[in-house]
Order: sequence, then C-alpha cells, then structure tokens
Amino acid sequence: MDKMKGLIVFTMGASLMGLLILITIADFFVAFKEHRPVDESVISLLAMSISGVVGIVSGYLAGKTKE
Repeated sequence: MDKMKGLIVFTMGASLMGLLILITIADFFVAFKEHRPVDESVISLLAMSISGVVGIVSGYLAGKTKE
C-alpha cells in the first residue's frame, strides 16, 4: 500500500510539472510569435505552482511512517 501512495504522489507531481512546462512553452511561443512580452500571470502561476508541488512532496515525506 505504501508503494501505491508513493506512486500517486509521484504521478501528481510529475503531471503538474508536465502541465506547467506545457503552459510555459506555449506562452513563450505565443509571445514570440506576436512580438509581445511574456504574460505576468503565467510567471506568477509558475511560482505558485512550484510551491504547490514542493508542498505536495514534502507533505507526503513528512507524513510517511517509519517502520
């Protein structure tokens, strides 16, 4: 069961990071094509989401029982 929890946390973290990478690349590509600066809301989304991923992983590691 402990392996399943680890797999779920890994999947959540990896999926969120993949989605953030996709959003970032897409926004940079659109900004490059339209000759405009990168949207500040995307940068703040990245900052908050990275904190969220760290929180998910650290919460899992802190709640893990030692047997």
